[in-house]
Amino acid sequence: MKTSTFAKTIGAILLGLTAFTGQAQVHPGKISGTVKDSLHQNVLPYATIQLKKYTDAAFVEAVISDDKGNFQLANLPHGLYFITADYLGYKKVKVDSLRVGETDAAKPLALFLPLDAKLLKAVTVTGYKPFIEQQADKLVLNVADSPLAAGGTTDEVITRAPGVVEQNGNFQVRGRTALVLIDGKNTNLSGEDLKNFLSSMPTNGVSKVEVIANPSAKYDAAGGAVINIITAKNKNYGTNGTLTLGTGIGQKARYNGGLSLNHRTQKLNVYGSLDRQHSQPFTTITSDRMLNEESRIRERSHEVRTQDNNSFKAGLDYDFSKKSSGGILVRGMLNQRRRVGTTVSRVSQGEMPGDLSTVDISGKSRVVSPSVNVFYKTLLDTAGTELRLGADYFSYGKDWQNQFSTRYYHGGGEEAQPASFLRDNSPASNSIQTVTADLVHPLKKGSLEAGLKATFTKTDNDIFWEGRTAAEGDWAVDAGKTNHFVYRENINAAYATYNTTFRKVSLQLGLRAEQTNTKGTSLTLEQENERNYFNLFPSVSGQYAVSGKQQVGVSYRKKIDRFRFDIVNPFVMYLSQYSYAQGNPNVQPSISHNFELSHTLNNSLFTSLSYGRHLNVLSEVVKPLEGTNAVVSSYANFNSADQWSGTITHMKGFYSGKWNTSNTVGFLYAQVFANGAARFRDARGSFMLSSSNTFQLGRGFKAEIFASYMSPMTFGAYAFKAQYSGNVGLSKSVLENKGTLTLNVADVFNTRTTRYETESFGVRSLSENKTESRLVRLNFSYRFGNKNVKGSKNRKTGNEEEKFRMESN
Repeated sequence: MKTSTFAKTIGAILLGLTAFTGQAQVHPGKISGTVKDSLHQNVLPYATIQLKKYTDAAFVEAVISDDKGNFQLANLPHGLYFITADYLGYKKVKVDSLRVGETDAAKPLALFLPLDAKLLKAVTVTGYKPFIEQQADKLVLNVADSPLAAGGTTDEVITRAPGVVEQNGNFQVRGRTALVLIDGKNTNLSGEDLKNFLSSMPTNGVSKVEVIANPSAKYDAAGGAVINIITAKNKNYGTNGTLTLGTGIGQKARYNGGLSLNHRTQKLNVYGSLDRQHSQPFTTITSDRMLNEESRIRERSHEVRTQDNNSFKAGLDYDFSKKSSGGILVRGMLNQRRRVGTTVSRVSQGEMPGDLSTVDISGKSRVVSPSVNVFYKTLLDTAGTELRLGADYFSYGKDWQNQFSTRYYHGGGEEAQPASFLRDNSPASNSIQTVTADLVHPLKKGSLEAGLKATFTKTDNDIFWEGRTAAEGDWAVDAGKTNHFVYRENINAAYATYNTTFRKVSLQLGLRAEQTNTKGTSLTLEQENERNYFNLFPSVSGQYAVSGKQQVGVSYRKKIDRFRFDIVNPFVMYLSQYSYAQGNPNVQPSISHNFELSHTLNNSLFTSLSYGRHLNVLSEVVKPLEGTNAVVSSYANFNSADQWSGTITHMKGFYSGKWNTSNTVGFLYAQVFANGAARFRDARGSFMLSSSNTFQLGRGFKAEIFASYMSPMTFGAYAFKAQYSGNVGLSKSVLENKGTLTLNVADVFNTRTTRYETESFGVRSLSENKTESRLVRLNFSYRFGNKNVKGSKNRKTGNEEEKFRMESN
C-alpha cells in the first residue's frame, strides 16, 4: 500500500468520526465523574467505583477509573442509587440519592477523597508518597519524592524499577525491549546514544517514571514495553521556582546545580529551567578469551571520563478558550566529555608469559541535542470529543575525536616493535521529525480513540580514521576503518482503540497499522540497502472485577522489535586492539506475540504471568575476526525465541503509614532457538528480588532504603552472573518546608558489576564491566514564590480543561 493512499484512507476514517461526533447524544441512564485527591485535587487513577441500589443496598455494578481518574456507568435502569469510591491510602467516599431519570442526564460527579487520617500525624501530607506505586496497568516511580533520586541521573532511577534491566544501553522490562519516551514523545535513541542521553538528564527535572509492560495500540509497535519519563511541571498560580544545588564524591568529586522558573495565570503558563552536572566517573572492563586449548587473550581497560552536562527547557502553554489550548516546548542538551584511559592486553601460550601490548587512549566529544514540540487540543462537541494535534523535531549531533597510541612488548618486557598511532574524527548527526493527530470520542458506554502518526528519521555517521607508525611521521588515511554511512527511515502509522465497560468487565480492543520504509547507504562502500514493509498489530485486553477488591485480567499484543540504526552499518568499527563491531545490513525486524495474565487483590497485591513468542528473533553474536586474534560483535536473525516471565508485587503500610514497603519477586526465562553454527548454550532462568522502603521519621525527616538482587541468567550468546546492590537515603525538610536537604549513598557495598560469559560461533570468553556506582551525594533544593495551587474549574463537560493542562507536552 502506498503511503499517500494509506494516509488518505485513515484520514477519511478520522473525518467520519468527527462528523459522527456532532450527532452524539449523552445517554440519560448514565452516571459519570472523576475521582480526585481532596487536598491537591490530583486525579486518582484506577480507583474502585461501586454502584448500589439506594433502597436495599443491592450491588449493581463496579468499575475502575481510567488513568485520568474518569469513570462511567451506563445503560442504568431508572431509579435511585448511591455510589462509593475507594482508593488505597484514602478514605472511602459515599454519595447518596443519585437519581437516574427518563430524560435528564445526570451531571458528571466530582468525587474528592481525603487521605486516611491514620496516615497523618500533622496537617501536612508531603513526603508520604512511596517511591514505587503499582497500578492496574503500569508501575510508577515517584522520582520527585525520593531521597535516593536527589542529585542523580535518570538512567539510575530507571534501573531501580522492579523487572527493569539495562543491557548495552537499552532497557528491558520483564525481558522485553522497552521504548523510552519523554512526556509521551519517543526519544528515537538506543544503545550508547540513549545511555549517554539519560545519564546527562538530571532527576531534579523529573516528576515520575511510568513503566508500562503491556502498552496499548496507541503506542508505537516497536518494543514490547514502554518507559515514559514525565518531567516536572509546577501547577501553582503566580511566579515560583526551585533552586537546586548538590555535590558528591566517588573516586573524584562531582557537582550539580539547577534553576527552574514558572509563571502561571488563568490562561497562560510560561516555564523554563537550566541544569548543569559535572562528574568524573571511571569504567573498568576485563576479559579473558580462549583462542584455543593453549592460547588465550587477557585484556584490562581502565578509563576516566570528565563529563560536563548542560540541559535547558523553555515552554509556553495557553488556553485559547474553555475548549481549546496549545503550546510550544523547546528543550535541549549541550554535553562535553573528555576521556583518558589505558588498555593492557596479553596473548599467552599455555604457561608461558605471552606478548604484551598497551593502548593509551585520549579523546573528547561534544553532543548538541535540541528539540521542539508544538501541540494543540480542542473539544469538538458537548459530548467531550477531543482532537489533539502535535509536531516534533529532535536533533542529536555528535562530534567525536579520539587518539590511540599502541606499544608492543615481548614476554620478557623488551619492546617488540615501533609504536603505532591511530586517531579518528567522527561527526554524526541524527534528526527526527514527527507529526501526530489523535481523536478521542466518548461513547454511551466507553470510548473510541484513533490517530495518525508519521515519523521521518535520518542518521548520518561519518567516521574518519588516520594512522601512522612513527611518533613524528605523517598521518595517512586508514581506509580499513574510515566509513561514511547514512540511514533513513520513514514510519507511517494509524491506530484505533475501543474501550468499553459492561457489568464487571472492562474491555479494550486495538489495532495499529505501520508502514515502514528504510534506506541504508554506505557512501564508502557504495552500497545501498532498501526495504519497505507493512504490518498490522492487533491488541486486546480485558479485566474482570471479581469484587470491589479483586480483579483479574488477560491481554494479547503483537509487537515488532526493530534494529538500532547503527547495527545495519556493514563496516567494521574499531573498539580496541582485539575487539571490533560490525553491522549487518541484512538483519530483519522481529515479530512477537505477547500474552499476559494478571491479578490484583485489595490494590496491594499484584501478580502477572507473561509469555512471548518471538519470530525471526534478532540477537547479538560474537565471531572471530578472520585472520586475527580479535573478535567482532554483530547482530543476526535466528529462527525463534520463547520467553516466560512473572512478577508478584506486594505493597503495605505499617505503623499508621510511617513505614511503607513495596516488594517484588519475579522470574525470567528466555530461550533463543539458533542454528548449529552459533552454538549458543542452553538457556537458564533467573529470579529477581527488589525491596523499596520509605520511613517517616518525624520532624521533617524521611528515609529510604532500596535493595535488589538478580540471580544468574543465560540466554542467547550470554550467561550473566548474579547482580545485587543496595542504596540508602535521608532527607530533611528545612526553612519552613520550603527547602529539602538530602544525603544518599548509591550502591553502598560497591557490588553493582556486570559479569558474563560469552559462547558464540566458537568464541568463549569471561568478561566483567564495572562502571563507578558507589557514590555519596548531598543535595539541597529550595522552593520559592507563590504557593497558591491552581484549582479545578467548574465546567459542564467535567474535567476536560484540567486534562488539557495536565496532559500538555
